[in-house]
Amino acid sequence: MNNSERILVIDDELAPRESIRMVLKDKYAVSTASGALEGLSMMSENSVDLVVMDIKMPKMDGITALQEIKKKHPDTEVILLTAYASLETARDAIRFGAFDYLLKPFDKDDILMVVEKGLTKRRSSTGLKMERDILLDRASYLEKQISEARTNIMMCYEGTVNALILTIDAKDHYTYNHSNRVAKLSSAMAEVLGSPEKTIKEIEHAACIHDIGKIGIDENILKKNGRLTSDEYMEMKKHPAIGVRIVQSVPFLEDAIPVIQYHHERYDGKGYPEGIKGDKIPLAARIVNVADAIDAMMCARPYRAALTVDNVMSELTNNAGTQFDPAIVEIILNGRVTLF
Repeated sequence: MNNSERILVIDDELAPRESIRMVLKDKYAVSTASGALEGLSMMSENSVDLVVMDIKMPKMDGITALQEIKKKHPDTEVILLTAYASLETARDAIRFGAFDYLLKPFDKDDILMVVEKGLTKRRSSTGLKMERDILLDRASYLEKQISEARTNIMMCYEGTVNALILTIDAKDHYTYNHSNRVAKLSSAMAEVLGSPEKTIKEIEHAACIHDIGKIGIDENILKKNGRLTSDEYMEMKKHPAIGVRIVQSVPFLEDAIPVIQYHHERYDGKGYPEGIKGDKIPLAARIVNVADAIDAMMCARPYRAALTVDNVMSELTNNAGTQFDPAIVEIILNGRVTLF
């Protein structure tokens, strides 16, 4: 006995309507309607699990009512009542979503059996829907957790990058300002080159800390008011390797390693630390290499004045294909990226 399951009997004739109600009332919560329109109105106010409905009714026939029920209450099972003459119509109704049909006249056992089968299907569908909803809720929860974790990671990432920049600044204030400008210019060039948004952000972050290895260089060398000696220059050339060792301990900074390691490589292979050339140098490092040189030329040093934009353009032209990737230089010369 399951009086919580709701059944609606729709028939314009009182006798069969009441007969079915009497058969089912001890096992289920049964309500009745004298026509399809009344039945649909009742369903709009209170949902039911199963409908037993006559096909031949005035105003709205059972087939039309079936289509309306399936449109508005797709999970509700429908059993049609039909006389032998309309048997083909009943069979066709299965195509519109009817669960089964009963032939008039019918007996008590037939009604109980078909109704129970219909409700069993309904229970099964409800169970599957509940499981699906639970899975969707879990998936939504996991997506939320992943999103929060990603946000936290990015906050840690940003915090770590900022901490490293401040560390550079404490060592050499020129390098801090330089790194920020190089980051902005590198980002702009990467965008013009058609890099994906994620890659552009990675290049910008990498450019911010491309000189992190200078933390390990003697301050007297970093702040020297003049050109470096050969030995001092050899010491300065160690900063890419030092930088790589620093960021290797931070897993989500691994995308910055190619820039840190190779931003002093030259397009002609005469750079350091490995002397690789051309496309063997990672694109991000080639971009930062150009941005790094531009900013260095445009800033005054103790041993020379800042170069004018015209002079910078001339240097880029003269060194395209040797020190710099010519394709990257070209976007500067064509004015596709505005200098500082």
